[in-house]
Amino acid sequence: LSITFGLISRFAADHLGSTLINTDRAYCKLRAYLVSALPLVATYFVLLSSIDRCMSSSVNARLRSFSQRKIAYRVSVVAIILGFISCIHIVIGYDLRPRCGALAGAFAMYDSMFVVFWLGIIPHVLMLIFGFITLMNIRRTKQRIAIKSTTINTTGSAQQQQQQRHEQKTNAQLIMMMLFQVGFSSLLVLTRMIYYAYYVLGPQPIGYDKLVGSFLMSFTTLVYYANYCKSFYIYTLTSQLFRSAFTNRIKFCTRKILGQRMIPILRENTINTIQTPVNNHGQHNDEHK
Repeated sequence: LSITFGLISRFAADHLGSTLINTDRAYCKLRAYLVSALPLVATYFVLLSSIDRCMSSSVNARLRSFSQRKIAYRVSVVAIILGFISCIHIVIGYDLRPRCGALAGAFAMYDSMFVVFWLGIIPHVLMLIFGFITLMNIRRTKQRIAIKSTTINTTGSAQQQQQQRHEQKTNAQLIMMMLFQVGFSSLLVLTRMIYYAYYVLGPQPIGYDKLVGSFLMSFTTLVYYANYCKSFYIYTLTSQLFRSAFTNRIKFCTRKILGQRMIPILRENTINTIQTPVNNHGQHNDEHK
């Protein structure tokens, strides 16, 4: 949703000559609201996934118990509600003046700080913190496993150890995916936020500096939107687990589609096979008569 609505609407305004954003008051408010609310929700979903991986890798059983699907559903709903409510000021403060923009003065300063901190710095700093804690949890878990493996000396523990190694490998793949996601998300978004903060708080550029500033604004905007279409490529490149699951899903969907197409053909062939002897027999009787 972020990449589709935000990037296409900007591309239409910048390169296709669309003037809707500066002529329609409702669209001005709607676009300004959605290009902040949708990325905000997407960013906090990544934060929640990093928290979930941190909980699941903890040596504390109570913390691991929070990594459950039902809890993830509830927290996701809360994140969506808070994300859309926290951006409600944009609907009030943005209007045609005569171009679509924020109300000058205190509101513009608040809106810029809201984007820089609430969408950029706060969630990504938390992502990095929980990512670091996750790495520490992995080290502690490996140490505990090494100690347990030296103390276990039973004949029936081979299957249990194999199952534990499989679960550890799966968790390691999921954690690796999350860490790469967090790292690239922080790099791409903070690049945009740092320049945006300088653009808002720094001196107004003139002459050649204004041209350079325009280029940097466009470049960091593209980098910012790239953050919301990177996940598939990062997961595919970094995780064997994701590649296997993705390949199996493609094979399953292909078999299902081909199976649905083959069923009518098989039914038609079956009906023709059944009807052909009957028709031939009927034709033979007519010729005999």
